[in-house]
Amino acid sequence: MHIESLDYPLIQIPAGAFTMGTIPTGMRKTDPEEPQRSVQLDAYAIGAYQVTNAQYTQFVEATGFAQPPFWNDERFNVPNFPVVGVSWYDAVNFLEWLGALENIAYRLPSEAEWEKAARGHDAREYPWGDVWDAGRANTSESGNKQLMPAGSYPSGVSPYGCYDMAGNAYDWCFDWFHMEAYKYSPDENPLGASEGRRKVIRGGSWIARGEYAARCANRAACEPIRGLHSVGFRVALDL
Repeated sequence: MHIESLDYPLIQIPAGAFTMGTIPTGMRKTDPEEPQRSVQLDAYAIGAYQVTNAQYTQFVEATGFAQPPFWNDERFNVPNFPVVGVSWYDAVNFLEWLGALENIAYRLPSEAEWEKAARGHDAREYPWGDVWDAGRANTSESGNKQLMPAGSYPSGVSPYGCYDMAGNAYDWCFDWFHMEAYKYSPDENPLGASEGRRKVIRGGSWIARGEYAARCANRAACEPIRGLHSVGFRVALDL
């Protein structure tokens, strides 16, 4: 699948179950990721890459929407870098604009959809497997100390073919974050808490310690009104 107006590839994820969450090991604090369980999802599609500055520029120019705050910094405004500095609401506005342009209901991925696309069916720790490898992702361990072009780490691609699901920039997800969401959310198409103060972000970033933050099951959160230099987003839609 492809969003022609953005030259943006989408990966189709088939309906079915996957293993979500973490089994506690005592090695690190994983309470928000427990209990590990089987989750059933309907079919959906998700961006092979994060939305880039060049793609977000089309939205800004077409609508007059405010530029992200970091576009005045050459470390962040390279066209093929993932766009960062966008709040959760900014991302939703972009997706509403894109949906109206193409008459398709684009949206942010749910937390569960993001995790399935990142780890596949075998409950792996990282998109590429169970062993941390700093050479497969742009995190603090890589030493780049900045964003990299989307798709710069093909050796870190997920089982379904999604890039940068570990490192570079976190992805906004649809869900409100709750520490104990997994204890109470349904096992079929979960959408997290019904309300909250922060939205889920996933995947780690260029400034985060990847061995922990870039794990497929790791959960983080940010207030939806904030735009951080380490948080971007990717497109999703129902199939």
